[in-house]
Amino acid sequence: MAKRKNTTDALRDGAREKLSQLGYQQIKDDLALFDPLGDGSMSATAELAALDEDEPVILFASGEPGDASRPAVQDDAKFKAGLGAAAGKPFRFVWVWDDENDFIFDVEKDAQVSALPARDEWKTVARPISESRTRLVQEVSAEYHRGDFRAIQRKFDQLHEAIYSRGGVKPTNAAIDELGKLLFLRIHLEKAPGYVLTSGAPKGKRFADIYSADHVREHKKDAVIQLKDAFREINNLPQYKATDITGDVHTIFSYDEPLRLENPEVLALAIEALELRDREGKPIRLSVPDRELLGNGEKAREMRAHLIHEDLLGWAFDVFLRGKYASDEGLATYLTPSQVVECMARMVFHDVPDADLWARRGDDGQRERWNPQTDEESALPAFLVGDICCGTGRFPIGALREVKRRVLDDRHVGHSDDDKLRWLSQMKRHSFFGADQASGSIQKARINMLLYGEDHSQLLKVDDSLVDPHLDRLIGKFDVILTNPPFGSGKYDDPFGLARMRDEARGLELGWSWAPGNRGKRKELAKADPASLFIDRNLQLLKPGGRLLIVVPDGILCNSGDAYIREYFMGTQDEETGEFLGGKAIVRAVVSLPTETFSIAGTGAKTSFLYLQKKRHPAEKQGPVFMAVAEHVGYLKKGKTEVPDPSGNDLVAISSTYVTTAGGAG
Repeated sequence: MAKRKNTTDALRDGAREKLSQLGYQQIKDDLALFDPLGDGSMSATAELAALDEDEPVILFASGEPGDASRPAVQDDAKFKAGLGAAAGKPFRFVWVWDDENDFIFDVEKDAQVSALPARDEWKTVARPISESRTRLVQEVSAEYHRGDFRAIQRKFDQLHEAIYSRGGVKPTNAAIDELGKLLFLRIHLEKAPGYVLTSGAPKGKRFADIYSADHVREHKKDAVIQLKDAFREINNLPQYKATDITGDVHTIFSYDEPLRLENPEVLALAIEALELRDREGKPIRLSVPDRELLGNGEKAREMRAHLIHEDLLGWAFDVFLRGKYASDEGLATYLTPSQVVECMARMVFHDVPDADLWARRGDDGQRERWNPQTDEESALPAFLVGDICCGTGRFPIGALREVKRRVLDDRHVGHSDDDKLRWLSQMKRHSFFGADQASGSIQKARINMLLYGEDHSQLLKVDDSLVDPHLDRLIGKFDVILTNPPFGSGKYDDPFGLARMRDEARGLELGWSWAPGNRGKRKELAKADPASLFIDRNLQLLKPGGRLLIVVPDGILCNSGDAYIREYFMGTQDEETGEFLGGKAIVRAVVSLPTETFSIAGTGAKTSFLYLQKKRHPAEKQGPVFMAVAEHVGYLKKGKTEVPDPSGNDLVAISSTYVTTAGGAG
């Protein structure tokens, strides 16, 4: 212990000297950081802190040799910086030093920088932290305090390995399904702690008494049988059933799906692993009731700080899935990282006016789109956001987060808290849609949405999202589509599907190809990149003025052979005026993504996301296009896992720049 103290003291003295040389006069030892609740539950201390006129600038953290490069040590310092000093204002920079290495991070950019700024220059070097960014940093700090999502993700990895290798559940996606079932049972236990089983081997027993690692280890095979029967009963409870747009009723898992895990020791290990706890050993709740998140006022922020941030488990599950998910179902599935989802969702929802989120299907301007037949239908939310290649549900979840933030916001003074909660409940049931051709993906999406308190009634298994007749019911109805469809040159070759994509009467034409400027001489495609077909299909599904954000291979944006695709959605450019004539959409933004974006899922394809707005009328003109290049997305691939990228996540700054300079209702 003495060695640690001496090392800390020496580093602290050296850090104090360097900060003094940089001109900082307010240098404080053992600075008590902001405690959002004022009850000690979030208490933390900075070893050393440099302030400028009481504004927190640099937070210093020391470590033993080698510690500074460890993500856990860096994260701990960033967490403290996010709490901030007086009134919760975050520190601008984090400095981690272990006498061998030092790492410096810009909190606003979420990126590593090369040097500490001097006192007389830091305000010119560092951009001001916006109110929304401050709120995000504070919430992530609170979340980190409650439990590191990477630690939870590691638990998921270990549990998956145990289920796969020792539990005998294979292939890898089947092992993920078993983890999903155990998460489902854990969520039910949280929602209904006093639930008494009514059938099978555990009839008359409290579920809480048999969903216990100790119970399984004591009763072994008998306990396995009890939990199998309990899973079947709980999966078929009315609250977990939903009716989709086809009228079919489905449960989270197939109604007769069994719990397949037979090994009592692995089952006990799994139950134990899912008893998540925070850094103080207190149980972590898997979901946060919406009422506790109402508003952006001080009370709501304190509640969010005191609770686990709702994304903690979602982030862990997301990272876990990206590393384990076998992308060989259907046209292949490459799960979209949450960093990309959040950037796309933040950009598009900045442009969605409040009036659209609160509109009813019977309102003027909405009735023609929805054609409600009853007063009940007229009162339903008109807003619809979705993804017809939803995979495990990341985009509907990203949209839910944005909608929840907006609907529960304090700015809506004309709506009571009860009104907001009722409306959000309605939107959860009617405003979020997902479809996918892989039944395993839809099942995982149901679990993923359950983790976020989302209703799963609008999730649909389809054979082919491009031609599914049930999806045709939604033509012209979507306000927003966020999607990462399958892509690959010539990957789609279904003759029926390609014929449907040549149906001009239905607004579809990319089943053809043509030389740019000469659409009259078209030829039928025998095979196509599904990405181009999904651009066309999604534009068809949008309402006039609706917004599409779609991940596409870079070839669609720059290859000469794909120029006709660009001409189709953007039009042709007049050589004299520079204006684009024709085209089905306005291009609002293009953001280039690095090759690392989908590397953890097994592909190094170079991609971008494209933000299109469907034209309200043919004469609508193309305006300036927001262009950005992300060189870092917050993580790097190391083996089969991801590690933090010390250069940070460029998408945070890109979305902030769009919101402050380029966005608008449009």
